[in-house]
Amino acid sequence: MTDEILDITRDEHNDFNKYYIMYNPSTINLMEKICVDNFTITDVIEYLTGKKLETCIERNYTEFLTFNINLLRKGGLEQLGLESYTSYYIANQICKADPAARVILADDNRRTIGKIISGERKTPAAVFMTAMSASFPAACAATLVLNRVNIPVIIGGIHVSTSPFDIDTYIRGHISRPELVSHVIGAGDSSTIKEIVSDIIESRLKNEYRGSIPIEDGVWGNPRVRELPKMKPPFVNKLPIAGPILSRMIETNVTAPFLGCPFSCSFCSISSFPRGKRKFTSCSPEDFTTELMDKQRGGVNFKNRFYCITPDNLLVGGKRLHDVLDKMIESPLSINYAAQISIEVADDEKLLKKLRLSGASHFFIGLESLDIRNLEFVGKNIVKKIKKEGTTVEEYYSTRIKKIQDYGISVHGAFMFGMPYDYFKSLADHSGKKIAEFCIKNKIGLQPTCLNNLPGSLDFIDGLKKDELIYGNPGSMDYFCSLSIADLTESNRKIPDSLFNSPLVAFYILHDTIKKVGSYFNALNFGFYMARKAWNMPTTTGVLNIKERAVDALAGMAFQLGSSTYLKLYNDLAHSTKWLQGIYERLYKLEKNPEIKKLFHKHIRAFI
Repeated sequence: MTDEILDITRDEHNDFNKYYIMYNPSTINLMEKICVDNFTITDVIEYLTGKKLETCIERNYTEFLTFNINLLRKGGLEQLGLESYTSYYIANQICKADPAARVILADDNRRTIGKIISGERKTPAAVFMTAMSASFPAACAATLVLNRVNIPVIIGGIHVSTSPFDIDTYIRGHISRPELVSHVIGAGDSSTIKEIVSDIIESRLKNEYRGSIPIEDGVWGNPRVRELPKMKPPFVNKLPIAGPILSRMIETNVTAPFLGCPFSCSFCSISSFPRGKRKFTSCSPEDFTTELMDKQRGGVNFKNRFYCITPDNLLVGGKRLHDVLDKMIESPLSINYAAQISIEVADDEKLLKKLRLSGASHFFIGLESLDIRNLEFVGKNIVKKIKKEGTTVEEYYSTRIKKIQDYGISVHGAFMFGMPYDYFKSLADHSGKKIAEFCIKNKIGLQPTCLNNLPGSLDFIDGLKKDELIYGNPGSMDYFCSLSIADLTESNRKIPDSLFNSPLVAFYILHDTIKKVGSYFNALNFGFYMARKAWNMPTTTGVLNIKERAVDALAGMAFQLGSSTYLKLYNDLAHSTKWLQGIYERLYKLEKNPEIKKLFHKHIRAFI
């Protein structure tokens, strides 16, 4: 499905002129606006478009709905070429609720709200949005514009579910028709979306809706959903010789067999959310497998073979995960997929075997730190097992990683920086050095993140009591602007004494570590290593088919290369452009410790 051609079956009774927009906003880089006097919510519009909001009228409002892409931050999903599954899922829910309408997916780059409305030459029935904390400012900006021309807006997602008062503070307090803005707390389930659509039709939109079922059967494949042009995973270009050719052929797809999380990790946004609103819910194994098979109904190719399965941790599926895997293995599916999972999966070889046979090719694993004191600080469940074995964190992780890799599944470890027991002795000697050595030794990719008090999390609530946020509390413009770094690229909380209370030092350790791990040489080295492992331990389709086995090996290399893209992400954020100060330049200017400033003087000049 392309941007120009809409694959919709029309009949004589209904030409589907009515449409909704499902918008996935980007992250605006607003960090330079922190501490800027008199910068307001409405000023964000001028910042993004060069136009004052008060000049926005019926004749020109679509011009306000395409933002300056130079001011947007690229995130990990864009680097990996992954779509927002929530956008697609909610779009299908809307189509189920309103059989007389189409739904067009939008973002801030490939197909903007403004371009859609201009092309349709009529206003949408409503615009639905899904917002993470980092993308909430863009959702606010678009809503302020849409309200000027009386278009209803419904906002859902983690941020408005866990920080619902931000809707009143940053949106309803700045618009003339607040009754046209609603928000959804919890899941966008079928009954909730049906109620919203009915209320839109009857012009009686409620202030708030509450959903409870994270995922349901049959919410996929509606021909009235106009998807975005697919992102091409940029990391495929790194493959020697064949990379440029394969990059034009390969697409990464996203799906989920179950959602919801029963745990309450203090650093997670949903940790303070009532358990009933984040309960584990699964679609049936038959429905999940049928959805995948539907994508391959015209034959298997590189556009429908590679997947990211999105639950935060596959292991929360328990027996249901086994049922899903059994159904996938029994089916004629040919897929290779990446998924998030915890390191404990290595202790269940029966499950590991099933995962591999079903197509598992890459695991994202939250390792967080190599210092057990840091793991205790963030409440990692694995601490008890490490202590029981009487081993070090490195030894514990290494043995499990090797076992996973021996099943042909590559690994990408997420580590947090800015932790209480991190250290910094010099530019060449810091706690990240140990992490880099660990990743290289074990041939795993690195996703670096900064410890961050995410809005809605227990850490965030506790941090407010301790006055821990370094860029302002909820209700302030500095807090609003600092949502930019809720993508975990920087820290928004006070940095520990061991790092000289310096956000600059914390970011440097992160960046220096990914530079050491994410080099092209390391990416290829890890990739070839995993290609051999994947060849030796094929998926179900690769066991008896040499071509399928070769694709398994290709996937083993490609997914590993994908995890190396974080180096480019952080390099882009670190360097200044004509539009924005890079992280180094900005944090250097804010640095209060003269010794740290002197130490970093020469280093910073290279990034300005």
